Amino acid sequence: MKKLLLLLFPILFLTACKKDSVILEEPIKAVKTITISEDSKSNSRQISGTVKSADESDLSFRVGGRIASIKVKAGDKVKKGETLAILEQKEYKFAVQTTQAKLASARSDLLEKSDALKRQKNLKKKDFVSQASVDQARAAYGAAKSGVDVARTALQNAQNDLSNTTLKAPFDGAIGTRNAEPFTEISAGKTVFELQSEGSLKVEVLMPETLIRDVSHGDAVNVSFPTLKNQIIGGIISEIGAKAENGNAFPVKVELAKTIADIRSGMTAQVTFNFGKADKDSVYLIPVTALDIRVPSVDEKMVKNKAPVFIVNKGIAEKRIVTIRDIRGNEFEVVDGLKTGDVLIVAGVPFLNEGQKVKIWQPTYNTPATIKQ
Repeated sequence: MKKLLLLLFPILFLTACKKDSVILEEPIKAVKTITISEDSKSNSRQISGTVKSADESDLSFRVGGRIASIKVKAGDKVKKGETLAILEQKEYKFAVQTTQAKLASARSDLLEKSDALKRQKNLKKKDFVSQASVDQARAAYGAAKSGVDVARTALQNAQNDLSNTTLKAPFDGAIGTRNAEPFTEISAGKTVFELQSEGSLKVEVLMPETLIRDVSHGDAVNVSFPTLKNQIIGGIISEIGAKAENGNAFPVKVELAKTIADIRSGMTAQVTFNFGKADKDSVYLIPVTALDIRVPSVDEKMVKNKAPVFIVNKGIAEKRIVTIRDIRGNEFEVVDGLKTGDVLIVAGVPFLNEGQKVKIWQPTYNTPATIKQ
């Protein structure tokens, strides 16, 4: 009996202690939130692009050789027809002289064959030669005539090559870049200058594939410039690419309605595209971090364009299913499931459970420091 009491005593003691102990509640989690507001009722998008000249040309020699001189540098303004660079011309002049001599020789041979054919025809009329002699003279004349044509073409090509040793500006503009130096060898087709036209400018952007169907040639847009405050210029869509480039985005070019001196090629521009009339329904922008991206439970169904989020309702994390229409940068467009004034949780969402007690996180960096004595 004593042994049994000795065994039961520790158990009874622990039971008594358990009844008297205080159950500690789990601390309330602090969450970062934003208050939902109607950031966008207009169906518009803003996409970054780059300013470029409406007319740009990579200038190169059509023939190769050693550069004799370069007349301009980057930033210089030039006129149409102005000489920009010249190759050494000695070899090309020699080629012209050689082909001129060959043409003269071919013409002389043609004259000789022409006279021989005339003689053979006269002799045939008097039956002094056979028809075969006439045919032979005619064939020789034809060959000589072809020789003249070949020599003439060779001379024209040589003259063109000589002319192409001088690189001229195809239109008025400014030298954007210079990629060669005097006395260096350069091959045909290698870019020597980038020439940019003066005056008209364009902006090139990459339009996401989800929006490309909503733009058309001639659509009006607004263009702003981060480095130029309060400067907004109208424009129209002038080109729409038929093939997607980086990230399944299509190249779109916007022609500016006017230009000012402060806008230069290479600057960053923000193009605002307006797709029709304003939306009838409210559109809310929420950050990507607000979505609950955890794998759904067996009881939950995955629905296209639907996603769960959490809002704070009287200190409780309440789950909401929202409808997503599109994405803008790092934000989603929500058209259903939220209303103005909702307090949306935007951080730590994967660690929340529906019905969990939460409190709104308050930054402490403005709290004055206290020093213990």
